[in-house]
Amino acid sequence: MNNNAQLYLVDVFTQDSFRGNPVAIIIPSVEPSPKRMLQIAQWLGLPETVFILPRGVEAKAEADYAVRIWSTIRELPFAGHPSIGVAHVLLSKGIISARNGKFIQRSPAGLVQMRVEVVEDQHRIFFQTPIPDVRSVNRVEGAAVIAALRHPSGTDQIFIVDAGARWLVVELPAASDVDRLRPDFDAINSLSDVHQVSGITVLGSTGLSDVHYEVRSFAPAIGVPEDAVCGGGNACAAALVAYRNDWRVGSATHVAGQGKQVHRSGRVFWEGPDADKRIEIGGFAVTVSEGYCLCC
Repeated sequence: MNNNAQLYLVDVFTQDSFRGNPVAIIIPSVEPSPKRMLQIAQWLGLPETVFILPRGVEAKAEADYAVRIWSTIRELPFAGHPSIGVAHVLLSKGIISARNGKFIQRSPAGLVQMRVEVVEDQHRIFFQTPIPDVRSVNRVEGAAVIAALRHPSGTDQIFIVDAGARWLVVELPAASDVDRLRPDFDAINSLSDVHQVSGITVLGSTGLSDVHYEVRSFAPAIGVPEDAVCGGGNACAAALVAYRNDWRVGSATHVAGQGKQVHRSGRVFWEGPDADKRIEIGGFAVTVSEGYCLCC
């Protein structure tokens, strides 16, 4: 075994440690086997663990770096908050440099356009979605989703959204409706399999001027019953808002809050859509711990 893998623990979608969503980031000198990567992710027990591949792999795809992202159950083709966490480490350590504020990540899902801006001496990092696909579900499918969420009044605003990640997305009238959900995780797990989605993301308007939506994301199928702050879920929620506004440029530029039900206080910045219907999802990140991993 090599003993020179670098290990970082990063809190994403927050400017204050322990208030966002954690991710483990490992920079090995030699790429571990998939079996070993999953074993490490399971042992660490965080929502996701990211392995930054050794230099040279990314050059094949015109990217600045390449990653593989694992939950405690399986590899993920792409995930939002781990991508922001990785970029935070690479930028803060000077391992990569942005060109006009932009750089490119490669993951199994393909190339992802990333962007960084400096706000009060901190990096706020965004990933760009592919052009989203949004389709409504039928009445029977919608009833099953509402039953799984245990929402008493129901809604017809239920969609399958693919914005890099693929989620069932439910829009409720108000943030208070989102707060009252008591999800049936077994039912959500089954629906995730039926619809081939990561899980169910729910949003509701807050009526406030600083945080516009409250979001919750339930993903037992990938080992995260309730995600603290979910980049992919927010991407799909923002895409739904853009869709319901006929893809008007800028109509999904909002701030979402997520995590209070699991004692977090994440902030996710939505920007877009642009003229091509793409959306950017961004946030801050902070390094909580750094050292070495003897596991690779």
